[in-house]
Amino acid sequence: MIDQPPAALRWDIFCRVIDNFGDAGVCWRLAADLASRGELVRLYIDQPEILAGLTGKSLPASSVSIHHWPEDHQSFAPDDLADVVIEAFACDPPSAYVLAMSDTDRKIAWINLEYLSAEKWVETHHLVASPNPRHALTKYFYFPGFTPGTGGLIRELGLIEKLKKLEAAHPSTGTSHLRLFLFSYQQPALECWLDTLNANGTIGTLSVAPCPAEDQIEKWMKAGNAQKQVKVEKLAFVAQEKFDAVLSGYDWLFVRGEDSFVRAQWAGMPLVWHIYPQDEDTHLLKLRAFYDLYLDQGVLTASQRSIYWQFVLAWNNEPSNSVPEKLADLWPQLASIYPALLENAQVWRSRLIRQPDLVSQLRDFVSHLVKC
Repeated sequence: MIDQPPAALRWDIFCRVIDNFGDAGVCWRLAADLASRGELVRLYIDQPEILAGLTGKSLPASSVSIHHWPEDHQSFAPDDLADVVIEAFACDPPSAYVLAMSDTDRKIAWINLEYLSAEKWVETHHLVASPNPRHALTKYFYFPGFTPGTGGLIRELGLIEKLKKLEAAHPSTGTSHLRLFLFSYQQPALECWLDTLNANGTIGTLSVAPCPAEDQIEKWMKAGNAQKQVKVEKLAFVAQEKFDAVLSGYDWLFVRGEDSFVRAQWAGMPLVWHIYPQDEDTHLLKLRAFYDLYLDQGVLTASQRSIYWQFVLAWNNEPSNSVPEKLADLWPQLASIYPALLENAQVWRSRLIRQPDLVSQLRDFVSHLVKC
């Protein structure tokens, strides 16, 4: 008897946009990965226009269907419900949808896909059940992460093989004429850092993706009479399917948000993460948790780890009056140890590859819930 592949499940992903492309980017990446493995996916999003530049043309039109967030008066019949319901980042599905879930006899897996974090408490909360206080339903917390006790990272089938081909086409330039990719939030100390790049003489190209830093750099380029040694170029916005190829052309990646942050890790290049700022600087705890893992690969010395971390902390506007000076002082030191930082990034990627990817783990988990 020939084994039949498991029947495709229907997945509904609910997304509310908070950080512009950040939330939408993660949800679209997840939807596309599920669809590429044969699953049937609907993405409900409150700002569908945000997806226009992300979607590209890599998927059949029937693989992922995009829907505007349901109106308050909309109702749902049992056949309207998916087998797996994912609320991205605790956005809560519409109350009418939840009510319909409670009224059906079907087994539906309800997942709260949380933000990515390296904090230790994540492992104890991953896959924890949360009974609904009003309905006979149970939601499960799903935490992406960097360790075996978490849900892993989004990594499409064949991604690593594709990246190795891209790397062969764009070998690193070493410590001279470094190629920098910049995608950041507004950076108050940016001008001081640009002055340092210009004086340091090790940067070949600074390429800026569409982001708030664009205007800051343009003003810097026009200011002053000193000759600008740094070649600055503006990049066009690209669909997600082309983003890995863009990153492969650079030696150093300055990224923000979650999706770009993860893709920078798969690119295997040194990265500086501009984390989304939160009240009372709680984001710095999350930042520290990641770099404690990332910099501890047995490659860097204690001094090298300290230089890297202090630069990242300053880049994230550590509450200090000396942030610009720190960036200026630390950058030449950081650039001088680039080969070690590159090795560290690639060892880190190898470690992540040994962990099952997010979609594989998620499919295994929900298949049990749907069948039980």
